[in-house]
Amino acid sequence: MILLLFRVCIPYVIHMSDIEQELRERLTIVGRQLFADGLTHGSSGNISARVPGTDTCLIKPSGYRFCDLEPEHFLLVDINTREVLKGSAKPSIETPFHTRLYLQWAEAGGVVHIHPKYCTILSTIGEELVIMGLDIFGAPALAKGVPLSKFAPPGSEELADNMVAAMKEHIACLMPHHGSTAIGKSIEEAARNVKVLEDLAQLQYEVMLVGEPDPLPQSMLDMLVERAKEKGLLV
Repeated sequence: MILLLFRVCIPYVIHMSDIEQELRERLTIVGRQLFADGLTHGSSGNISARVPGTDTCLIKPSGYRFCDLEPEHFLLVDINTREVLKGSAKPSIETPFHTRLYLQWAEAGGVVHIHPKYCTILSTIGEELVIMGLDIFGAPALAKGVPLSKFAPPGSEELADNMVAAMKEHIACLMPHHGSTAIGKSIEEAARNVKVLEDLAQLQYEVMLVGEPDPLPQSMLDMLVERAKEKGLLV
């Protein structure tokens, strides 16, 4: 009987290890691509992914550039306690709001926080995002709206509170003087959301140089939100 139990348990352990390793590799690819796309610089920004079926997530360590990340660098963190379960480096300073977002959004599988140029410009002048242009089709869930959160110091519990409040019903937000954050059912979906968000912010910035931003009709925004739901995206 003991031998039988041993044989049953081993494949399960191997399976979970494979899932975690695959997630580490996916995080590495996403992080390097965000850096290559110019959406983050230096060691700023952070990404994480929930380990499926667990109360843990893998998160970028503090002080690493996205382009230098390797699968083994990501830290395994308990979402409830924020305790580092695997890894010796210091976890990202923004671990508080990453874990809080996972607790708030049960279906969220990835969180991406970056300091891109145009989202930072709009957020710094207190300008809310106006959804316009056709880039929104690349991330239709953003059509629900992208709120501007309240400012708080990086890494603070106050910032985590503000993020949770701003993203209670939205999958992304602008952060004053700071940048942007988006979530998704996967780390790839979250990354796509922040990329499109930055494209929208750039369009708005350039439109404001010559005129007033004009949002898409509400009927089209509603259609895009429905399309996101039909595609199984986080909305």
